[in-house]
Amino acid sequence: MENILLNSFLFKTLSNIEKKKYNLLVRVLKYLYFKGPNPVADICSHLKISSPNGNAILGMLMDHNLIEKKGYGLSKGGRKPELYGLKADAFYTVAVDMNIHKTRLTIFDSENKQISETFIFPLEMDSELTTLKKLTSQIKKYIQTKDIESSKIIGVGVSMPGLVDSQNGFNYSYFNYGEKSFRKLMQEELDLPVFIENDAKAVALTAWRFGAARNQQNVLVLLLDWGIGLGMILNGKLYRGANGFAGELSHIPMVENGASCICGKNGCLQTIASGSALVAKAREGIMAGKSSLMSHYAAENIEDVDMTTVVEAALHGDQFAINLLSEVGEHLGKAIAILIQIFNPGMIILGGKMAESGQYITIPVQKSINTYSMHKISEGVTIKNSEMGKEIGLKGALAVAMEDVFDELAGLHSKKKGKILV
Repeated sequence: MENILLNSFLFKTLSNIEKKKYNLLVRVLKYLYFKGPNPVADICSHLKISSPNGNAILGMLMDHNLIEKKGYGLSKGGRKPELYGLKADAFYTVAVDMNIHKTRLTIFDSENKQISETFIFPLEMDSELTTLKKLTSQIKKYIQTKDIESSKIIGVGVSMPGLVDSQNGFNYSYFNYGEKSFRKLMQEELDLPVFIENDAKAVALTAWRFGAARNQQNVLVLLLDWGIGLGMILNGKLYRGANGFAGELSHIPMVENGASCICGKNGCLQTIASGSALVAKAREGIMAGKSSLMSHYAAENIEDVDMTTVVEAALHGDQFAINLLSEVGEHLGKAIAILIQIFNPGMIILGGKMAESGQYITIPVQKSINTYSMHKISEGVTIKNSEMGKEIGLKGALAVAMEDVFDELAGLHSKKKGKILV
């Protein structure tokens, strides 16, 4: 990672500045990125530096075309303070949102605005080198077609399913190439800093940094896609566990003598409450002659029925699809009730394709929570559907890159590695 970062846009822009000031510059950039435009006084207070020093740092960043004045803030008794914020084109980030069948790409600017259309292409996740080549080839082609200064891309964030060790760059479920990490191989191909994270943790990060869980201390975020992912914000921090694998809710056995799961065990939550289970039941019902709006999708090929089919059918009042989501939601709610008993969260957020069904998933989930969780513990829990909709995966990938890129840049000029707190 260090060699890649040494060639990165921000490091080359700021590297001629003395070490102490360099680290202050990076800290200001991270603060303004996550907090938005702020007055000098608030920036100095957060960084614990004097006003003259703060003004000097802001001046340097303006000289390097990274920040600009953004108007005036609210008065606290005197003149309205000038606000300083990042320029929209200060830098760019590539977001890569992967599931086991498809990959989505887009680019965000430094104000978190998506500046290019989302590109979707089929890619079956496995551990073949040819699959990695296809992925990196599509990313490079995508960047080349965009009207931006590609030299200003400061990183690539990848949100992906599987057992992901984000610190060391490995995915042990997919793109597993032995001693050489997925991240390292990606960086060699793209010549850009790459940051990877499990998809549920990525969604938890973006909900906490930019969404419904902002400023919350204890939040559980469930990603309801082909599998069931769990991201946890505990005591105001993303919880990864000892090896980065915390949150594998999908593979907790819930049914005695249940169906075989892809993990090798039987009766996992994955087999009764995931998107894969939902689609399997939908296809089985249609093949058995169930009356449903989904039937016309299966006229030529039953494989055409997927999660989108089921969710859209439910939203159009299809009773069979609604019943399927209700059954899945009840199983899911039982698992969430267990999580509530263990973690005592203040908020639970549901995201992913299944969550787009709205009340058809949240009502059965709440019903099961009421049945299986102690009232005194569950009564204070707020359950929300993600407000980010279909773009939550891409925004999760963005959050993955931005959570760490500033810390990595600061570490280039410091023997001490650690997080810049914002």
